[in-house]
Amino acid sequence: MTSLAFRLLVSLLAALPDWLAEALATMTANMSARLPSRRLRLMRVNVDRVLELPAHTSFAKTFYRQVFRSQFLSLVDTCREVIRPGSVTIEDLQSWQDLVRRMESSGRPVIFAAAHIGSWEITGSVIARTCEKPVYALAKLPKITGAAAALEWIRARMGLSVLWSHKKSIVRDMMGTLRKGEHLAMVIDQKPEGRVGDTVQFMGLPVAFVGGPAAMSLRCGAPIISVATVRTGRRRYRVIGGLVHDPSNVATKESPKTGPEISQLCAREIETWIRLYPEQWTWEYKRWVFSFKPDENDQTATEHATSATRDSAKAQSRAAQPAPGHTRHPGRHS
Repeated sequence: MTSLAFRLLVSLLAALPDWLAEALATMTANMSARLPSRRLRLMRVNVDRVLELPAHTSFAKTFYRQVFRSQFLSLVDTCREVIRPGSVTIEDLQSWQDLVRRMESSGRPVIFAAAHIGSWEITGSVIARTCEKPVYALAKLPKITGAAAALEWIRARMGLSVLWSHKKSIVRDMMGTLRKGEHLAMVIDQKPEGRVGDTVQFMGLPVAFVGGPAAMSLRCGAPIISVATVRTGRRRYRVIGGLVHDPSNVATKESPKTGPEISQLCAREIETWIRLYPEQWTWEYKRWVFSFKPDENDQTATEHATSATRDSAKAQSRAAQPAPGHTRHPGRHS
């Protein structure tokens, strides 16, 4: 019954005309940016800490609405693509496809590194449509009853198979997939849970980062190709990404040779996307660990605590900041 209700909901969202989807997106964004919730609280904290936009400012409030609106529209487009593949237009696809197909033609498996930006389900569809060999996407087991079956249905509609990351055999399954010449797709911008990740600089702060792509690349000799699809207009998305690491090029002096170095390249790539399209990233993840627990109903306390934490974070990461006189440009590699 749950599965049937979920599929009905997806079908209803997919059937929304553009004008109604945009009106609902605006209404939902205004409500989500005002009503107290865990999502809004985490977004406020992350935006204050990373973008230095305190929650009480008009810039921050406008940004929250932009994020929630972007998420709703991407959700509708994802549902459209699930029900009717090809419903959205994909731009700037050819050069990325050429890169993937060159790797496939040489008989090499590929590790695709994605992020929660734009529509990651449409990203999965782009990967599957590009590759001749099967693609397996890693996924965390949802806590909601019936959600796992729903996710498997969505991924299957997009042309992907699912590997559940909670299984004890996950490392063996990942290696087996790559050794068969098949591909892996991972969304890697969430905080590692249950496993220790590589420590990297991400959005100007030190953080534990998912180390799976780097580890698998080193063990199986698979190149890492980044990919995301960002919304550019009504039912229009642009493919961004490229070759992040190729083990066949490690002989060069500049090439990374360790897991943390490769993970840093992945983090830098995703950071570039976020700085170019900040309103399309999922800011309400508990990505960083905080030393305070503000009351979500006390806005003043929350704003005071986030400002204090931001100052503390600046002090902790001062050694990693650019030297005096160096200008950091948003959207460029540092």
